[in-house]
Amino acid sequence: MQLQKLVFFAHGAHLAAYEYPLVDTEVRAWDFGPVIPPLYERLREFGSGYVEPSLIDGSLRLQPSSTQHQAVRSVWEAYSRYDAWALSSISHQPGSPWDRVWNYGGRYSIIPDSLTRQYYQNRITRRNTDSSA
Repeated sequence: MQLQKLVFFAHGAHLAAYEYPLVDTEVRAWDFGPVIPPLYERLREFGSGYVEPSLIDGSLRLQPSSTQHQAVRSVWEAYSRYDAWALSSISHQPGSPWDRVWNYGGRYSIIPDSLTRQYYQNRITRRNTDSSA
């Protein structure tokens, strides 16, 4: 669950900063927050345990200068210290993409990239405004 949330947050950050998705598949609103179903299927065998590094194909390595690497790194720096339950709680905040879809579209509904982009753009704008005050 922790990895699911971190990938979703990086997806949101990438959409907000670069206006195109980090992942090219649907994100859905599940009980414990946003889920990327193909990632869920790939991680299912690990349960709540440690995910083996061998899961990552060498061809998936990100170039340090890429926009994808930047989004993943910024999310890792901000959220890696949180456990799965804390990240789930963060993803459930009022007004979040998960909250808006879960409460108005229902369980397992698609969380549109446009909604995710708007939410994370607003968070970045607010953070930048708060920092300059």
